[in-house]
Amino acid sequence: MLGAGAGLAFGWLFMPAAAPKSADLNQLRADYKTDLTLMVAESYAQDQNLPAALDRLALIEPDDPYSLLVNAVNYAQGVGYQESDIKLIKALIDAIDPAAYQEWLGGRTADG
Repeated sequence: MLGAGAGLAFGWLFMPAAAPKSADLNQLRADYKTDLTLMVAESYAQDQNLPAALDRLALIEPDDPYSLLVNAVNYAQGVGYQESDIKLIKALIDAIDPAAYQEWLGGRTADG
């Protein structure tokens, strides 16, 4: 008992837990990524601003926001998200015109 208390005291006083200082959103687990993707889809359903939605998705998955959407739908279906939530994400997928997506990607690489 004394050893456990000493171990806890040592940990709290000399080696406290700290949040990572440079954690990226793309390091999140699939459930958190799916929740964030759903939030972007909900926002898109309200404002219909596709470039803004893609910009928000790129914060989560900078290399390929479209794949993030597809993975989010697959995860959501697998764990039993409400059908209305899945439909929101699918609506955002359907709104992405391939040519416009490529143009958006090109604009991102040109801007940095």
